[in-house]
Amino acid sequence: MDAQDAPSAGATPDRQGPSGSSLHDELERVRAALAQSQAREAELSTRLSHCEYLVKGLSRHTPGGLIVLDRQPDQHRRIPYASDGLFALLDLDPALASDPDALFLAMVQRIHPEHRAMIGKWEAAADAGSRQLAGDFKITRANGEERWIAMQLGMQVDDHHGHSIWFGMLQDVTDRQHMAQRLHERDLLLKSLGRNLPGIIYKVWVSPQGEPHMQYVSAQVKQLYELPADTPPNDWNRHYERIHPDDAAGVRQLLTTEGLDSSKPVSYEYRVLLPSKGLRWLAGQAMPMTEPDGSVSWYGYTSDVTEQKLYADAMISAKAAERANQAKSEFLSRMSHELRTPLNAVIGFAQLLQMDRSQVFGDTQRGHVRLIEKAGQHLLSVLSDVLDLSRIEAGRLPLDMSAQDCRHVVDDALQMVSDLARRHRITLRDDDIAPHLTVQADRVRLRQVLVNLLVNGIKYNRPGGEVTVNGWSDGGRVVLEIRDSGIGLSADQRAHLFEPFNRLGAERSGIEGTGIGLVIVQRLVTLMQGDIEVESTPGQGSCFRIWLPLTVDTPVDSGAIPLDDTPVGTASKDKPMTATILYAEDNEVNVLLVQEVIRMRPQWQLQVGRSGAQALALAQAHPPDLMLVDMHLGDMTGFDLVDAMDRDGRLRTVPRVALSADAMPDRIHAAQDRGFKAYLTKPLDVMALLHCLDEHLPSSARTQ
Repeated sequence: MDAQDAPSAGATPDRQGPSGSSLHDELERVRAALAQSQAREAELSTRLSHCEYLVKGLSRHTPGGLIVLDRQPDQHRRIPYASDGLFALLDLDPALASDPDALFLAMVQRIHPEHRAMIGKWEAAADAGSRQLAGDFKITRANGEERWIAMQLGMQVDDHHGHSIWFGMLQDVTDRQHMAQRLHERDLLLKSLGRNLPGIIYKVWVSPQGEPHMQYVSAQVKQLYELPADTPPNDWNRHYERIHPDDAAGVRQLLTTEGLDSSKPVSYEYRVLLPSKGLRWLAGQAMPMTEPDGSVSWYGYTSDVTEQKLYADAMISAKAAERANQAKSEFLSRMSHELRTPLNAVIGFAQLLQMDRSQVFGDTQRGHVRLIEKAGQHLLSVLSDVLDLSRIEAGRLPLDMSAQDCRHVVDDALQMVSDLARRHRITLRDDDIAPHLTVQADRVRLRQVLVNLLVNGIKYNRPGGEVTVNGWSDGGRVVLEIRDSGIGLSADQRAHLFEPFNRLGAERSGIEGTGIGLVIVQRLVTLMQGDIEVESTPGQGSCFRIWLPLTVDTPVDSGAIPLDDTPVGTASKDKPMTATILYAEDNEVNVLLVQEVIRMRPQWQLQVGRSGAQALALAQAHPPDLMLVDMHLGDMTGFDLVDAMDRDGRLRTVPRVALSADAMPDRIHAAQDRGFKAYLTKPLDVMALLHCLDEHLPSSARTQ
């Protein structure tokens, strides 16, 4: 290289030539792109972390479970995603989350066999193009527990490969299902009450302006008021058209809100003029409830009390009405006297019959007479309770203290209340009474104490509830415990529990009582050197414990008292009935009313079958002269009963008379086609029933 071409001393090589500048710019662009990519990656990573955080939060905290369902074109189903809640909801192994195919099969297996057919319905709906699927189904968890699940699925993705992706939520709705079931049962109960009660139940809403509106009335209203078949049930004015003109103003006045006390029910009684039955008496009670807007809702019950009115008018004299207005002590004394007089005859003649050693009575008859005497003796002791209260307070009540076998006394008490418990659908239990438990007490008074507590436990219980009697020894004393599953008592109610004539608000419940039963219980226990204590929780029930002295003396021999040993209407051998009528009826109130009517014909015998099966068995054992048939028995219809009778040649010719609350014309025509001699509707017309029976009883029975 020439000297002139060499760089001069101190010169710097040129680094900014064309090629060097391009490389530098390219490098800067790469660096910028890399930085941008890294920033984008960091942003995506942050968003991914945030999404994962949200998904985990939803998975852990969303009530129920979340799923993603992959419906593949080859009918294969898998669950690629399920939240933590799903495994807890269906009681599945969380390890299944890593196996989408097995997870789907495990879910299917959890579905109750009765509900697995829903899967086919959902598949068909999805194939038909539905993008939303929903339904409730039952599952069976690993421990056998059954739960209700609500599922909602929505299709969000349908990819090009034929897959359809469904996103869904599953929730436990067992409580909701149970509430719906209870609501359905309550609705059925309300309808059943409306059909079977001898009257009507209703709700009347009175606006703040005083205008009444019938919001609900049971189906018997048309029969009670004899309204035309096309009358709307809630037509308030049509009801008023039946009310006697002299009573109409009073009935309208019942609904006034002026000076209204919403804590007390209102009792009423009025007359109606019916097209076919003429003048009838109706009575009932209604409870007002004031609403926030100033309106008032009345909840009430009305029934035909004509027969009761006629009976009361015949039995109550001016002297009895005057006695009813006298002081409490005088009234109770007179009432005790009036009841003791016939009981004295019952017990006295029963004793005389037991003394009769002629061949007229056998051991069976003497046993029945002994039962009559024992039941009469107990009734006499119970009737004396009210007067005993004053005698207790005066210290003049005699007691026969002796050793008593607790098991025998408890058995007596339970048997005496068994019929009441059956009517209230209460289960009585006495499985936990210590053997050979002997107490020092007056037998009649101890039994009276137990009966009183058992009756309260039954009356203030819930349908299907329980009353349990337990007994054990504790040191030198015997403990008898009566525990129920009823409505319970508040602390304020317990503070006033043993106050005479204080019913603790039960007077507004419609449950009968005097308010002195527990007072007598407490005083009797105290007189027998015992104590009584009570524990109670509102809505859960009450527990009464009686503490009495334990004794080692040998208890006196005594047995339980059967309450109903003799069949209803058993005829005397000395005076055979001239006609036997068999009544098929499952309502005790109706049975009692017909029994009272039949007593007006002493020559007739009434037998009662309290179900269709029992009536058929009675008829087959002893064919009656005539059948009275209720058309809605508990186990069958009246038509079912007569069909079964027609299959028995001996019963085919027995006359049948329908006595039913079902007054629909088609039912009456159907009964006529089935051979019924007559069809009588409730409320019962006493004279019409007697005339009907007189007419249709076979002539051979009437002339015997």
